[in-house]
Amino acid sequence: MLQKFFCLLALLTASFLSAQTIPKTDNICFFQDAKTGKPITIVNDSLVYKGELKTPTKLKHTDYPESLKKYNYHFTIKNHTYLVHEGCGAVLEYRNDSIIRIDDSFLHKNQFGALPFVYNNQICLFGGYGLFTNKNIITHFSFKSKEWFEFITKENNIPSPRNNSNGFKIGNNLYVFGGYENAISPTYEKEKIVYQLNLKTGNWNSIGKYSESLYTLISRLGEYYSFSSKKRLYFINNENIIEIDIIHNKINYYKNNEVICLEKMYYDDNLKCIVSINNISAQNILVLKIQYLKTLLKQPYKTEPFYIKSYFTFIFHSVIILFTILLLFIIVKLTRRFLSKKITYTKNKFYYKSKAISNLDSLEEKILVYLFENRNQFIQLNQLNTFFESEKQDNFNAIVKKRDLVFVNLLFKLNSTLQIEEQNIIITQKNETDKRIKEIKLNPLYFSLKNN
Repeated sequence: MLQKFFCLLALLTASFLSAQTIPKTDNICFFQDAKTGKPITIVNDSLVYKGELKTPTKLKHTDYPESLKKYNYHFTIKNHTYLVHEGCGAVLEYRNDSIIRIDDSFLHKNQFGALPFVYNNQICLFGGYGLFTNKNIITHFSFKSKEWFEFITKENNIPSPRNNSNGFKIGNNLYVFGGYENAISPTYEKEKIVYQLNLKTGNWNSIGKYSESLYTLISRLGEYYSFSSKKRLYFINNENIIEIDIIHNKINYYKNNEVICLEKMYYDDNLKCIVSINNISAQNILVLKIQYLKTLLKQPYKTEPFYIKSYFTFIFHSVIILFTILLLFIIVKLTRRFLSKKITYTKNKFYYKSKAISNLDSLEEKILVYLFENRNQFIQLNQLNTFFESEKQDNFNAIVKKRDLVFVNLLFKLNSTLQIEEQNIIITQKNETDKRIKEIKLNPLYFSLKNN
């Protein structure tokens, strides 16, 4: 909190005391120092203004190619400030009031107008123009090897090659829309598609088409500056401020009644303010200006959805949802039907659909209880003979006949109750040792033991 107070004090002081005569030049590099939060203005690759535009110091630096005004991609990672050449390749770090080159690469000159973002504490660039072609690749800088590598993504639904596209990253998702597709004469993309890249899986998806109103405004080459704050993207010029809330799929349009410098600017996410400098060439002075975002965002004059899902996507998703509902309905229906076709045994009683089964005689009931008690294993059919043996020694054939008669009657009654084929009620197999011996057990699909 104390650090924020001093940063705010420095910025407010700068906003009132920053008029300063400086050499007339367009060679200006302007960014925010990640450590102090102060604006840094480097003029002619030689003078450094920290905070207020007065009392400059001499720039210390290692060798780097071309001028600092060419290092337009600015990144803040773990309290470090990095500047990347506008064509990709050379990477500089602003460190202890000095510029240090940290890469072992070269000027690629292959990604002018790329979309910069940070993922997993890595510097990343999407798309851009170079060597007479537009790109739709993502490159990332490795701090370990000090070289650039391609971030591999899937080919399905990938955006067409383009430069100066718009977008921002939320969590593991990168959102991309707009940009110029024609490499020779700038032609703004006409499909108006919003793309989403899952940075974890590398999968691209087209999530819908953005609004015609937004297309009309942002397709004007070079008229708008853009910046992101948390989960929102802003476009700003001297007439309008456009606020895109992609999480809630909404755009707010505001009239900009304040004077905004479009020459050099950045957004301070901690102090929630726009910091910009204006080169008043007629007077040869730079002016540092601070404007709080909430004072600019008053009542929107228009609100609309950011994107509308395409008709095909809508129909496809609707069919998937309806199919899923139908499938769930069938599963529930079949499950209920299946669960209802079960005989349960509890408290020495047999039940079907919560009603007691009353059509079994005592001998049939004893056999069914015995089968329930041995439901987890096969028993020999001859083991049921014990229920038919009496004190007077009946011969074996008479016992088997009685057993088969009672067992057939039991199966018939169970079949009448469950309404299924008799061969599905009892599972049978032959004894492994003696194939003449038949073994049986209840089919667990239709019988269950309910604890008391």
